Amino acid sequence: MLQGWTQKDLAVASNLSQSAIGNYESGQRLQPSSDALIKLTRALRVSPMWLSTGEGAMLNSGYADVPANAGDIAQPPVWPFESVSYATYSRLSSQEKRQIELVLAAYIKARGE
Repeated sequence: MLQGWTQKDLAVASNLSQSAIGNYESGQRLQPSSDALIKLTRALRVSPMWLSTGEGAMLNSGYADVPANAGDIAQPPVWPFESVSYATYSRLSSQEKRQIELVLAAYIKARGE
C-alpha cells in the first residue's frame, strides 16, 4: 500500500508470481522462502526482519532518507504516475525507458529546476 502498487506491480518488481503475492496477502502462505523474502524486501525497500516478523524498524536503513527532524518518519518513494502502472513501465525495453528518462529530464530542465 505504501508504494501504491497492485499485486501485479509487486509481482513484477519482486520477480515473484502474482499468485504468490496474493497468497502472502491472504495468509494462505504465512512465511515466504528466504529467496522470496529477499526479493520482497528489495522491491518494497523494507527490513527483512520487519517483513518476516513484524518486529523492528520497517524501513531498510539502506533505502531510507534521513528525516528532516527526529519526529519525521522517512517513507520509501512511491510510484509517481497514476495513469501508468509500474508493471506496464517495467515491460518497456531498456531503450524505451531511457527515452522516457531523457524526455522527463528535458522537461524538468526546461522548467528551470
